Amino acid sequence: MADKIDDILSSWTAGRNALLYGPPATGKTRLISKLFDALNNPPEAQRGILLDIADAEAPFSRPDQVITIPQPVKVVWTTFHQSYGYEDLVLGLRPEITAAGTRLQPWAGIFLDAALELADPESEYESVVIFIDEINRGNAARIFGEFMTFLDFDYRDGGSVPLPLPLRQLTYEDGKSEEIRRPGGKTTTIPEGFTFPRHVYIVSTMNSVDRAAVPIDSALARRFDRIEMRPDLDVLAEHWSLDETAIPTPTEHNWETLSPFETGYLLLDRLNVAIASGLGPEFELGHGLLTPVLANKTAADGTTQPTEEKDAWRSLAKTWDDVIFPQLEDRYSGRPEQLMDLLHVDTPPAPGGYAWTLRTAKGGTVEARTLAPVRVSELEIDVIKRSIRWLTR
Repeated sequence: MADKIDDILSSWTAGRNALLYGPPATGKTRLISKLFDALNNPPEAQRGILLDIADAEAPFSRPDQVITIPQPVKVVWTTFHQSYGYEDLVLGLRPEITAAGTRLQPWAGIFLDAALELADPESEYESVVIFIDEINRGNAARIFGEFMTFLDFDYRDGGSVPLPLPLRQLTYEDGKSEEIRRPGGKTTTIPEGFTFPRHVYIVSTMNSVDRAAVPIDSALARRFDRIEMRPDLDVLAEHWSLDETAIPTPTEHNWETLSPFETGYLLLDRLNVAIASGLGPEFELGHGLLTPVLANKTAADGTTQPTEEKDAWRSLAKTWDDVIFPQLEDRYSGRPEQLMDLLHVDTPPAPGGYAWTLRTAKGGTVEARTLAPVRVSELEIDVIKRSIRWLTR
């Protein structure tokens, strides 16, 4: 993940925002969570070596990861959703009852408040970073409104064409706006001609699969560097302590000898190749879907012990039932034959039971070209092994 954090920091240094893009369970939210912490507590860098000749036992160490934006940094987290609006991000007007009657009081949203924070002479911060999770779950173009312009660093203070904030909702008198309420109870005013500060940075995540989400338009997208988050088999190999060079290619001679963890690794690989070929790589399954399957467990005495093979198979089957198969059903909605082909329904292993079969009417022998419902985790352990191993081929 350190290389992805470097990519985000490089985008910010170049005056660009960052967008983490990819299928669910590829680590997008986890990555920005780590970056959220790293801005206050820099982790160990992946490059460079420090030498301490006074430390005879461990003279070499890694330096802290270099944070390339001005510090200290204020960090703000938000998640877009269908009810999220311009008022939450930029500026809203809320009714306020006063002695003179009811008036509309301006309240700063988090993006405008970031600008006000850096313009405040009493602020301790030199930069503000806004983390936006699920940026395409809301109507991002409507949420940013005219402030979409200030995602482009060229139009900020110190840019090539700095522009004044276009806050027509505010009234101005003697060169200053009316009072604006800020989070935390502060109030402030904005001078006429105020330009957006440079050191406000955004990193966001975007799900490439969710059909219910609103696609971000090209005017918004071009203001972000897109950093692709792909399914990573290396993560699974590390999670299960697998030697990737020793994982066999499944053949008719060895497929029945695969361990549950080799099977999970090969299963994700084979499913994603098929999905990428038929639907596109943005619909692949994230490696995080399989991380609930554990290679080790904590015993009652607090020691760590290997998971029993039978329990690992049951865990893999339950993860299939609860997580993986529902994702496949969603991706192959309206394509039943492709899904059945993916599950080898017409070419099951012989001999022995197999999890996926065609549905048959109870009153006769009529077969329908639809899958019979099944909970793989509730089948006999030998059927679980045979079925999931067969899917790796």
